[in-house]
Parts: sequence; structure tokens; C-alpha cells
Amino acid sequence: MHDALRFAAGAPDGDSVACVAGALLGAAHGVEALPIDLISRHELAWVLDTLARDLVAQFTDSPSGGGYTTGWDPHWWDRYPGG
Repeated sequence: MHDALRFAAGAPDGDSVACVAGALLGAAHGVEALPIDLISRHELAWVLDTLARDLVAQFTDSPSGGGYTTGWDPHWWDRYPGG
């Protein structure tokens, strides 16, 4: 994984390429496969993790509710207004 991300970072516009490569590798192999030393340096790691977990929760548990049910997370619409 480290080698793939280093290779991507060496490409022209390496920041963008490494970002996409990391996202695809994480999606394919899970967050546990990503190098913790690289992930922990990302300034938005907590925000990205929260968004990913909330996206999965929305598709599996529907914390915001639905057309015929109310949501079970009282803070959902505070975090994601506009629904």
C-alpha cells in the first residue's frame, strides 16, 4: 500500500493523484489497510472518517428517517441540514 501511494505521489500533480489512489485503495481494501502514519497526518482525517461512517449509516440504518418513518438520530439534521 505504501509503495502504491508513493508511486502515485510521484506523478505529475501528485497530491491529487495520491488522494484519488488512497481513496480507491481504502474503498477496495478497507481503512485498516491504509498506512496509519500517512492517514494520521491528514488534517481532515476525523472529518473524512465521520462522513464515511455517516454515509454507511444512512444507507444501512437510515438515521435521518424516511418517507414513512422518523429518524432515530436527533442530531442528524443539525449535521446535515437541508433534507
